[in-house]
Amino acid sequence: MIKIEKVQDGYLAHVTSPHIQEEWKSPTLSCSELVKELRFRGVHTTSISDAFYEADPNWLQNPD
Repeated sequence: MIKIEKVQDGYLAHVTSPHIQEEWKSPTLSCSELVKELRFRGVHTTSISDAFYEADPNWLQNPD
């Protein structure tokens, strides 16, 4: 499961298997920082973009 939440200063993420081996919760990060962190942890880009879209349908129009 990947759950991304839009917050005032950026995004929070909570990731569990099968997307990642160990459960992980992020601090508040910018969009680009969170994408880098998730990719580093092995999460597929399609899964990342789907989770961002669910959290914020306009996420691509709001670059950080």
